[in-house]
Amino acid sequence: MLLRLAAIVVLLGTTVHAADLDTKLARIMRGRSGTAVVVDVASGHVLADYHPEVAARRLARPGSAFKPFTLLALLQSGKLHSTDSLVCRRHLHVGRHDLSCSHPQTGPLQAVSALAYSCNDFFATFGLRLTAEDLRAAFTQAGFASPSGFASNEVVGSIQLARNDEERQLQAIGEGDMRVTPLEMLAAYRNLALRRTAADITEAERTVFAGLEESTGYGMARLASVADMKVAGKTGTSRTDQGAWTNAWLSGYAPADKPQIAVVVFLEKGTGPGDAAVVGSEIFRAWHQGKKQ
Repeated sequence: MLLRLAAIVVLLGTTVHAADLDTKLARIMRGRSGTAVVVDVASGHVLADYHPEVAARRLARPGSAFKPFTLLALLQSGKLHSTDSLVCRRHLHVGRHDLSCSHPQTGPLQAVSALAYSCNDFFATFGLRLTAEDLRAAFTQAGFASPSGFASNEVVGSIQLARNDEERQLQAIGEGDMRVTPLEMLAAYRNLALRRTAADITEAERTVFAGLEESTGYGMARLASVADMKVAGKTGTSRTDQGAWTNAWLSGYAPADKPQIAVVVFLEKGTGPGDAAVVGSEIFRAWHQGKKQ
C-alpha cells in the first residue's frame, strides 16, 4: 500500500485534509481503469491516491512522458544545444511503428518548443546522438528501474540496452523496450520539481523546465492547464503489446515556479493529450481550490 500521511497536511499555512483530496480524486477519476497519485514535493508524502495497487505494480511504456529525460541527457552531454533546430517532417516510421506527429506545423522547432509539442521527429532524430548506454543511464538516473519509496509493495521497471538505431530511436521517445510504474514516473517528476528551485540549477535543466511549462501553455499538455495557476507537465500516449489501443500518461507539478505538489495520471486505453491531461487539470484545480479555502 502507499505510504500515506496520517491525518492533516499543512501547506504554506493552509490546512488541507488528505481525506478530502482523496474524495475529490475518486470523483475526478469516475471509476476509470488506471491510477492517479498526488504527492507533496517537499516531503514526498502521498496526499491522495486512486487505485494505489495499480500505481505500485502496473508496468507500461512511458511514451512521451519520458522525453524530458531524453532532452536533459542530450543537453547535459553537449550533444544538443537549446538552439539546435529541426523542421518536423510530420510522417515518421521507425521500423513497423507509425509515429507520425500530430502537433501543429509551426516552422523550425528547438528544444523548448519540441518538448512542448512533443515532436517525435525531433526526439527520434536527435536521440540518435545518444548511445544505447546514454539512454539507459538517462532512464536510471531519472529514478526509473528503482523503487520510488512511495509504497511498500511496489515493483520496479526496466530498460533493455538498445541493440540498433531503430531501438535507440524508440527509446528516445519512450516507446522502446522499457517499462515503468506510475510511481516511478511520479518520483521522476517530483525530482524535477525539487530541482526547479535549486540554487545550482543548470542551463540544461532550465530548458527542460521551460519546455514543460510551455507544454501546458500551448503544447500537447495544454488541457492540463489551470486558469489561475501555472502548471508544468507532460503527456504521453504509449503503445501496448496486448492490442491496438494505447495507454495515457500525464505527469507534472504545480505551481510551476515553486512546486508544491507532483501528480501522475495513468489511464488504461487512453490518450495523453485527450483524456489524461483533462484529468490532470481537474486534479491540479481541486488541490489549488482546497489550498485557497
